[in-house]
Amino acid sequence: MLLFTAVLTLAGCSFVPPAANRDADIIVVGDSILAWHRGSGRSIPSIVEQSTNLEVSNVAISGATFLGAQGIPTQFVSDDWDWVIVDGGANDLLTLCQTPDVQRVLNTIISEDGTSGAFPVFVNQVADQGAQVIVLGYYPISDQGGPFIQCRSEFNELAARQSRMAALNPSVIFVDSGQVIGSGDAAAYASDIVHPSPRGAALVGQLIAS
Repeated sequence: MLLFTAVLTLAGCSFVPPAANRDADIIVVGDSILAWHRGSGRSIPSIVEQSTNLEVSNVAISGATFLGAQGIPTQFVSDDWDWVIVDGGANDLLTLCQTPDVQRVLNTIISEDGTSGAFPVFVNQVADQGAQVIVLGYYPISDQGGPFIQCRSEFNELAARQSRMAALNPSVIFVDSGQVIGSGDAAAYASDIVHPSPRGAALVGQLIAS
């Protein structure tokens, strides 16, 4: 899955996201899973655009957390979007996995039943503006390990909560990228064992588009 400190520092300098294109059909907000390969046109949102013929504005930022004054919700620009794609939460948890504080932060992001927390507040506000919202769940941590190996159970719990949240709102769809990227599929991961390879991004983008 996502970025860890060393990877995050490097990734955070990779691209400055463009201003939102208000003429687009879809806006994408989130972290480096959605920003990765943006410069080459092989990011997950790029694949969605190519697969649907809908124009996509990708303003996701590598290293972004969901919580905080510059959290992922601040990337969103209100407009007449048809669809909004969002991920997030991994960078909030990355230093806390397997510590006593992790449940507190996880609950702040999203409650166990999916009804409260920063994620449901954002998603429901966006849906109330008339957009369909796709919440992208992270694919599993690679069997090869990587910097997020200690977060496996926390990320599984995050995905379960996101799925419950989506089930409560007909305008929200949870897409589990683990449906197309398995932990043993080494070719779907980039060399950092965190981000998607071009093949992995294509698999997830096609899943969203379907």
